[in-house]
Amino acid sequence: MGGLIGQILTIGVSIVIATGLSYLISMFLVKINKKLIFALPILFAIVAALFWVLGLIDDSWGALGYLLFGSFAFIAAVGSLISSLLLWRKMKHKADENE
Repeated sequence: MGGLIGQILTIGVSIVIATGLSYLISMFLVKINKKLIFALPILFAIVAALFWVLGLIDDSWGALGYLLFGSFAFIAAVGSLISSLLLWRKMKHKADENE
């Protein structure tokens, strides 16, 4: 049971770190253009899908690396989606207060 909790904590901490970093990047992108708020989650999801496809196509031990990088990109996609949703909610709340 201890191994499972350790794995859950590792993934949870990774998602929290990805959320914090992508929150800062998304704030910068939103200042450039508000339509870019979901650019990072989409980008990371596409990268994750590409790595997973490459991992499933490859016949050598390199497939393990592709699948691992795809998993890292998926964790980054989840973290950046959380941060983008937080920013979107914050922007929507601020717009509702101004009306």
